[in-house]
Amino acid sequence: MIKSMPLEKNTNQFLVGLCLVFLMSAQIAEAGFGISPPYVQNDSLVRNSYYEQSIWLGRSEADEEVRVEIEKSVPGANDWITIDKGSSFVLPKGKKQVPIIIGVRVPGDAEVGSYKGNIKVRVIPTGAKSQGQVSIVLGAQIDVDLDVLDKVIYDFKVWKVNIPDLEEGHKLLWLFFPGRISFTTEIENLGNIEVAPTKIVLEIYDTRGEGLLETLEATEMEKVPPFSTERITVNFPTRLPAGAYTANFQIFKGEEVIKKGRLPLSVLPYGTLPDYKGYGFAGLNFFDKASVVLVGLGAVLITGLSGYWIYRYWKKRRKT
Repeated sequence: MIKSMPLEKNTNQFLVGLCLVFLMSAQIAEAGFGISPPYVQNDSLVRNSYYEQSIWLGRSEADEEVRVEIEKSVPGANDWITIDKGSSFVLPKGKKQVPIIIGVRVPGDAEVGSYKGNIKVRVIPTGAKSQGQVSIVLGAQIDVDLDVLDKVIYDFKVWKVNIPDLEEGHKLLWLFFPGRISFTTEIENLGNIEVAPTKIVLEIYDTRGEGLLETLEATEMEKVPPFSTERITVNFPTRLPAGAYTANFQIFKGEEVIKKGRLPLSVLPYGTLPDYKGYGFAGLNFFDKASVVLVGLGAVLITGLSGYWIYRYWKKRRKT
């Protein structure tokens, strides 16, 4: 009898513990929490580069307000990592999902190598303590894997391309202001430095794709930051009259054509599109620009001479 009591006591404790585990598991499953994607990875960072990634925090139930606490543990790179919402913020009632942006800014004196660790995310109900209830803390982990290199990677992909409708050029006095072709393209930077296409070439044909009318080329354009995807716009001046055309395009990376194709081009009569802006002075041809400069110099010269003669007349009149 004396020897059987510890066994009965241990059995009861085991059953009670098993019930608690079952209840806690049920509550955790009911108020599930997850993150997507569960990692921050980049294997091509360089010194002074910046990388960011969006992480979505989600919960199955949103019937109460919760506090989110974030703790970084990446040896050697903790100071590089920032969270846009901070290390602690409130997820309000009724909101099941919220994004956070994790940024990585590599300093100029960073050592080349691998930096691994994790970012722990905990979710704590804010109303549990005030109601005298046991708070169930849910959590997840974001794995961090970063590599800092000492070499430059120049690479990008071209996704969408588009040419919206435009207006034909128009005359103002003797000057002809051309229309503006806005060639837009979406660039995904796969490297670790700013990139842009080396060159974009447009060849404008009639609607049948026959009879070359204009050849336009651009080598200067805005650049896309590392590890990001952005839309850039390249503007070309055109002297085409209103009508329908076909534009063959080529996008270069170095000497290589990485994307080419054909797009419809619609030139509408002047004044058709609201808020449309054609080319200004930069779109004028050489002779028009030269004439504007000459007219401007002539106006300055005439103004100067007029002022000089007025001054002499005034001075002479004052003496008499």
